[in-house]
Amino acid sequence: MDNPMKVLVVEPMKAPYEREISGSLASMQEVVGGDISATYPFDDPIALIHNDLGKLEGLPPNRLLYDDNGVPYDMVCGTFILAGLGDENFVSLTPEQSQKYQRHFGRHMILVIPKEPAKTKKKEKNDMNIWHDIAPSRVKPEDFWAVI
Repeated sequence: MDNPMKVLVVEPMKAPYEREISGSLASMQEVVGGDISATYPFDDPIALIHNDLGKLEGLPPNRLLYDDNGVPYDMVCGTFILAGLGDENFVSLTPEQSQKYQRHFGRHMILVIPKEPAKTKKKEKNDMNIWHDIAPSRVKPEDFWAVI
């Protein structure tokens, strides 16, 4: 039986937010948009659960991961979730963990700027109230400059 859990969802170019999911594999796959993989980049008992093929599928750059010296060593592409670690499974984040990582990932963001304007005529407003061109869903890193 799946146990509902409170996680932190981190989408590209958006502030992190709390969400309750069922805790099933399917619920985690739905949030990240595909097969999941987990990494454990923090000293806290927290898993960063992301799309296993996010980089290969060209999902948008999301956040950088930093080593103990503050040097970036990896980039997460696509939406990811943070969940607590139980004895044998993922569990809800504590309120303190949620608050800590909302602050952390709320300050660090990767913004992508196309090297050339998108070849579309449609525009839309995103959650940050910024107008942008609607571009193809596949992101090719060589076509963008990253602003951190």
